[in-house]
Amino acid sequence: MAEPHAPRRLRGEVAPDFVLRLPFMPPGLPNEFAGKEAAQSALNASAAGRAPLVFHDKVILRTEDPELIVVTARAETTMADGTPYRNSYVIFVRIRDGVVIEHTEYLNPLAVMAATGL
Repeated sequence: MAEPHAPRRLRGEVAPDFVLRLPFMPPGLPNEFAGKEAAQSALNASAAGRAPLVFHDKVILRTEDPELIVVTARAETTMADGTPYRNSYVIFVRIRDGVVIEHTEYLNPLAVMAATGL
């Protein structure tokens, strides 16, 4: 059994029943995707409208829960129409036996709305 604060081993796998949660998405946009395939489709659709996100100032924090890590970061990119996008993130990632099972991402919905014209 690993020590409570031992580094988590990530094999790079995502569970088939993975859940992606985006609780602060603007009204009218989905905020939860259940299953690896649904989450991948949503992420691919988001990426199609912009250049790759570039993350800065990443901080990875351990928690008392051995499966949970918290990440804070800033990110920026350019949307397909040239509009800049910048946002700050707080992300909770749950990893079990080296496999990612949940990802919950909090961000400023106003920045999403400004960049996408919502």
